[in-house]
Amino acid sequence: MVRPPSRTPPSTVEARLHAAQEAERAATQRVQQASRARLAELLRLPPHERLAHLDDPALVGPDRISLRRSLQADLTRPQLRWRPGGRLRALVHRLGAAALRQLLHPAVLGLAGITGVWLYTAWSATPQLAISTQALASNLIGPDGRVESYTFPARTWVPVERLDAQVAQIRVWYSGQRYGHGTVWRTGLDLSR
Repeated sequence: MVRPPSRTPPSTVEARLHAAQEAERAATQRVQQASRARLAELLRLPPHERLAHLDDPALVGPDRISLRRSLQADLTRPQLRWRPGGRLRALVHRLGAAALRQLLHPAVLGLAGITGVWLYTAWSATPQLAISTQALASNLIGPDGRVESYTFPARTWVPVERLDAQVAQIRVWYSGQRYGHGTVWRTGLDLSR
C-alpha cells in the first residue's frame, strides 16, 4: 500500500490564511461550474418545465437571473404557428385597418358630409311623380309672374311638389327659365307609383 505524500500543515498564520483563501476560491469555482452545468441543462427544457426550477438550490445568483431572463424572453415571444390562410387573414386585417384609417380621415369625413347634404337637398327638391288618370287643367304661374292655362293629358307624368287634402301643388319646367307652379285636383292623380 502506497501512501500519498503527506502535506505538512502550514506553520504560520499567514500561510494558513493563504491556504484557506485558495481552498475558498477552488470551492467557489466548483460551485460556479456546477451551477453553469445545471443552467445549461435547464435551458434545454421547454419554458413551462423551467418555471418549476426558478428557485433551484444548485444555481447561483447570476445563473438564476439568466434562467429568469430566458423564461421572460420565451414566454413573451409570440408562438409562430403555420395556419393555412393565416397570412391571408393577416393581410386582410392590415388592409382593413388601413382602409378604416383612410375612411376616418377628416378630409374624407368632410367630403362625405358635404355629399350627404347635397344629396339630401337634391332629394328634397325633387318632386314626387304621379300619373294623371284624366286630363288635368291648371292655371300655372310662370317664372315671370304671368298666369297661363296648362293641361296635363291623361296617362302622363305629373311632378307633384306638395299634397294637400283636396289639391296637389305641381310644377312645370319652362325651357331656359325656371319652374312654373300651379294646382290640380288630387282625385285626378294616381300616386301609387
